[in-house]
Amino acid sequence: MFVRTWALASAAVLLMAGFASSGTDTRHASQVRVMMTYASCRATPMEVEPGAAAFTVVNRMRTPRTFTIDGRRTRYVLPGRTAVLRVSFNHDGVYRFFCVSRGPQARVRTGVVAVRPVAPPA
Repeated sequence: MFVRTWALASAAVLLMAGFASSGTDTRHASQVRVMMTYASCRATPMEVEPGAAAFTVVNRMRTPRTFTIDGRRTRYVLPGRTAVLRVSFNHDGVYRFFCVSRGPQARVRTGVVAVRPVAPPA
């Protein structure tokens, strides 16, 4: 009985280690914070490196809003709530993003995030 329980526990640990190592590598993901207010929609930092980026979107409005960049978008983020959008940038350049509110007086705020060019090897 003890051997079977120990084998089951070790198999579960190995399975969880496999899940932890699979997927995107979060150590190299750029962290970008997007603040949605009535007056603007700002991203900090405005410049990221190529590869994975995680956008933490904070809605400070009284209406639900959605965040869109590079063809990907969040669901509507409720007032006072936060959402995370993961995007992979394969090419350098300037990417425009949009913050769109819903309702009869829908407003669109926009901004840009620049992706740095990859440095050539030395």
